[in-house]
Amino acid sequence: MRMENPAVQQVYKKPFKKKLYPYLFIMPFSLLVFVFFILPAIATVGMAFTDLNASMKPKFIGLSNFTRIFTDYNLPLILWNTVIFAVISLAISLLFALIISIATQYFLKGKVSAVIYRVLWLIPSVIPSVVYVTFWKFIFDPTEEGFLNNLMHRFGIVSEPVSWFTKGAMAIVILATIVSTISGGMILLSAAINSIPEDLYKAARVDGASEKSVIMRIILPTLRWPLMYITISDLIGFVSSYFFIMLLTNGGPMRDTTTLSLYAFQQAFNLKYYGYGAAVSLIVVAISFVLTLLFIRLFDFDQLIKPSRIED
Repeated sequence: MRMENPAVQQVYKKPFKKKLYPYLFIMPFSLLVFVFFILPAIATVGMAFTDLNASMKPKFIGLSNFTRIFTDYNLPLILWNTVIFAVISLAISLLFALIISIATQYFLKGKVSAVIYRVLWLIPSVIPSVVYVTFWKFIFDPTEEGFLNNLMHRFGIVSEPVSWFTKGAMAIVILATIVSTISGGMILLSAAINSIPEDLYKAARVDGASEKSVIMRIILPTLRWPLMYITISDLIGFVSSYFFIMLLTNGGPMRDTTTLSLYAFQQAFNLKYYGYGAAVSLIVVAISFVLTLLFIRLFDFDQLIKPSRIED
C-alpha cells in the first residue's frame, strides 16, 4: 500500500482549516442573530395564523386575521396616518439633513461654528426617549403652565390656553420625530461630502462654475449612495415607528395619530389579541419590503454597484 508524504497531507489540510476559520469567527454572532431575530420572526409569522390571545392557547385559524384586517373599519384612517407621518417625516428630515451637511461641510468647512452646529443637532438623538418626550409635552402642555401657552399668553396672543394635542397632534408628533432623526442622516451626508477631493472644487471654480453648479454637479451626484441608504432606512423606520407616538399621544386623540405599527402594538399588548397584532405587523413588514424595492429601483441600484470606468 502506497503511503503519502506527510508534507503533502499537510498541504491538503491547510486549505480546509483556512476555509473553516471565518465560520468559527462568525458562529457566535450567527447564533445570536438566529435566536433573537430569526426565531422571533418565524414565531410572529406562525402566530399571525392563530387566534392567540390572553389565554395563551393558540388555535390555527388560517387567513382569518388577514381577512379581519381588510374589513377593519379603522384601517383606512390608520393607513392614511401612516402615509402622512412617514412621507412628511422623511421629506423634511432628509431635506434638513442635506442642507445642514452642505452648509457645514462645504460653505463652513473647517470652521468652529460648523462643528458647534453639528453637535447641537446631535443632542436630541442622545437624550433618553422619556426625557425627550417630556420636553415636548412641556412645550405643548394644554394648560396655562405649558411653555408655549404661557409664552403666547404673556404676549397677548391668546387669552385661553390652547389644547395643542387636540388641534395639531400629528404635527407635534412629526416635529418631534424629525428633530430626533436629522442627526443620523446629517452624519452620513457630512462624511460623504467631506470625502470629495478639494481639487474638484478648485477646478470647478477655475472653470467659472457657480456655487449652485458645484452643488448640483459635484456634491449631489456624490451623495447618491448615502441618500439611497438614508431614504430607505429612514422610511422603513418611520413606517415601523410607534415609540414616540405612543409616549406623546398614544395614538390619540381618538385615532388621529395611530399608525399601523402602533395599531399592531395596541392590538397585541393592550388588548391581548396577539394573533391579530402579529398579522398587522406582517402587513407593516410587507409594506416596508415593497417600499425598499421601489426605492432601490428609483435610485437605480444596479447602476450604482457597477464598477467605475476611467476614460482614456
